[in-house]
Amino acid sequence: MRSARFTILAVVVIILFTGLSSSQQKRARDSYEFLKLLPKYSNSDALPVTRVDFTVTLRDGTILDALKFIPQGTPPAGGWPTVVFVHGYGDNKETLAGFAAAQAEYGYYTTTFSMRGQGHSTGLSNLISTTEAQDMIEFIDFIKQDTKSGINPNNILVMGGSQGGLVPFMACTMGMNVRTIISALAPPNFASSWIENGCIKMTLLWTVEYTPDTARYTPQVARMSDWIYASAKQYWDSLAFYLPQNRDFMTGIADNRVPLIMEGSWQDKFFNASGIMKASELNTGSTLRLYLGAVQGHGGDNSPTEDTWHMQFFNDWFYYWLFPYNGTKLPQANFDYASTQYPVNGLYWSFKHDSSKVALQNITTPYRLYFNTNNRLTTTAGTNNSRRVSIRNRVTGGLTMQEAVNEEFTGTTFTSKFKKNSVSFTSAALTSDKKWLGTPKVNLDYLSTASTFTQYNFQVLEVMPNGKEKLINRINYTDRNYTASSRRTKNFEGQAHSHIFKTGNKIKIIITNLDTHADDAWFLGTNPFVLPVLNNGYNYVYLNNNSYIDLPLVNAVNEISDNTGVNSPYTFSLSQNYPNPFNPVTMINYSIPQKGLVTIKVYDVTGKLVKTLVNETMEAGSSSVLFDASSLSSGVYFYNIVSGSYTDTKKMILVK
Repeated sequence: MRSARFTILAVVVIILFTGLSSSQQKRARDSYEFLKLLPKYSNSDALPVTRVDFTVTLRDGTILDALKFIPQGTPPAGGWPTVVFVHGYGDNKETLAGFAAAQAEYGYYTTTFSMRGQGHSTGLSNLISTTEAQDMIEFIDFIKQDTKSGINPNNILVMGGSQGGLVPFMACTMGMNVRTIISALAPPNFASSWIENGCIKMTLLWTVEYTPDTARYTPQVARMSDWIYASAKQYWDSLAFYLPQNRDFMTGIADNRVPLIMEGSWQDKFFNASGIMKASELNTGSTLRLYLGAVQGHGGDNSPTEDTWHMQFFNDWFYYWLFPYNGTKLPQANFDYASTQYPVNGLYWSFKHDSSKVALQNITTPYRLYFNTNNRLTTTAGTNNSRRVSIRNRVTGGLTMQEAVNEEFTGTTFTSKFKKNSVSFTSAALTSDKKWLGTPKVNLDYLSTASTFTQYNFQVLEVMPNGKEKLINRINYTDRNYTASSRRTKNFEGQAHSHIFKTGNKIKIIITNLDTHADDAWFLGTNPFVLPVLNNGYNYVYLNNNSYIDLPLVNAVNEISDNTGVNSPYTFSLSQNYPNPFNPVTMINYSIPQKGLVTIKVYDVTGKLVKTLVNETMEAGSSSVLFDASSLSSGVYFYNIVSGSYTDTKKMILVK
């Protein structure tokens, strides 16, 4: 059987959007266009394949509409390795048919199906629940019987994003037996994440408002949009009670025995990546690899360098689990991540890759900044317990949530009845780089003149010396049990992220009554991240030692110890470039255990220096650099790293 080294889908981009309005749906479909197969050795090694459409009848009579692609040829001993593609919410089996066909040409039995209530499958969708997970188990049991087509029932990988990642992961906690899964954009507490801290994300409303030609719901799910639009507390209580039921499965993770990759995007507009971080420590019963950072889908930024890294990451995973006798080893670091940072590339942040041998939440220390007078964000608290700022939540004319949503939170009706108001706090210029990694927390001392509900939205930005600023992420809180003019204190978590604040720049926090920002417009349009509260009143924040934000920073306290390598989770290493051979770009990964000068240079076979890729002082951790050899001729080249007393050299081949 041919080597599998260059035969795997770059599934980093199989991150399937869910529940979008018509304009967002179009962008979601377009996102599939950059799914690519990894390079082949030649154009002649593709096997002919046969497509077979079939159905599976489930325990309750629901019929799943499915397809499979069977390679034509002699299968290896035991049968063809199998890949099951699982689509995102509101899609169907045809969405991934092209990718399944292309992968089958490389010698895989591939299959996919439409979820119940979606596509041409019958039944009603229960919005990503144990119902769909049991369907997944029955589907896997069904295809395992297809040995006449050459399937290897003991060598099955299941992969997908969003719904396509959640359902297989949930099924594994319920006893599904496959070789391995890849679960992207899929925190096990996803349902609670949609409504965390008393807030309702815009993407939940999009999802439960799909029309029947896209998704057909159970009666309970069909009622959820009515609950969201209603302003009475009992409807919120119904949503908060029923939405997590049979959906969140954080407590079942310890029952999983299937090796898995969990992935998430820091900028996910559906689900908080903190759920994936928490799940990584609970998955004690199987092999785990985690990645958080630039995962496309759900509104996350694009990163070409991270896409290239992913090709190797997933290819190695396939190679290890589906071809276990080739001597491939899993990488040492269980936890990979990428941090956003300046410069900005068009709409998107740049990303810096890193990794850790221990859970990401265990390598940080809180960095506390207080909301202070004169719009300052300071490391010391204000001392006047009565000093406060206000954010007016001006709502007039009987504005309803239905009106606001219909106008996408813009237009004459909305802007005449609702006024966005904000107050901002900015730090002093930073004297050193600071890496935020993980889930921020806000402690808030507050009072509002509004009754029943009151909301505070915090946006975190980085500001450059020239005044240019960009949104990083946010923290949102809605008190759904509020009594007007009662002073309260609350601590709550925000959206997990990793971001490197640069020396000389400033940290800025905006507190607003409507969580919209221009940097979100490409995905959310004019819609907010969370639905606003439509209660008229003044929302106050007290500027004292009870009002602050905690950003979890890597090495925030013990920088001297870490800079000397003590207890560092990293080692000196230089990885083989990937792909290799390459044309014309390739990725080089490396790591250092302590802060220091790093140089990486490329030489030709005569020893002549052809390019310097890196020549700068780096923090401890793992990094990647892209080598573009467009101007060079085909041939053998060598790349060398020097950092302190460490040096290493590897060979690479450019083939044009």
